[in-house]
Amino acid sequence: MSDSYLDGKVREALLAAKGSVALAQNTLMAWAAKDERLLRTMVQPFIKAISGDAIARALKRGVTVPGLGRPAPKPRPTVSQEDLRRVLDQMGEMGGGDASTEGLSAASILGSDPKASGSTQRPDALAKPVDQANTIRTLAAVYAKNRKRP
Repeated sequence: MSDSYLDGKVREALLAAKGSVALAQNTLMAWAAKDERLLRTMVQPFIKAISGDAIARALKRGVTVPGLGRPAPKPRPTVSQEDLRRVLDQMGEMGGGDASTEGLSAASILGSDPKASGSTQRPDALAKPVDQANTIRTLAAVYAKNRKRP
């Protein structure tokens, strides 16, 4: 099936529509509904994307195949309590003071501090400047370390 057939039909549709793209499109769709060769020629370059979309939509709706399970989701890397505690403590140290006096100790955030109140108060952002670059580097290192674990 050649593109020349499709090109000829597009020219015919544009001529019939007197140059109106919207009307030519409607005309071409009506012809394709009756002309299998035209329909196949129009759809052929997009069949892979159309079939992939159909499969994705079916799986999203919950379609299952007997005997085949759904693919297991990729496990997300988890951060250990120890690593999280270390990062939170470093963030408190970068703020220029003792984070535990502000209710921002690692223990209070993780819920393991018996003295911590039910809600954690955030200090004013301008009160303690945080070195964001070092914080991001630390978080990235923890993430990278956890991705390497089996």
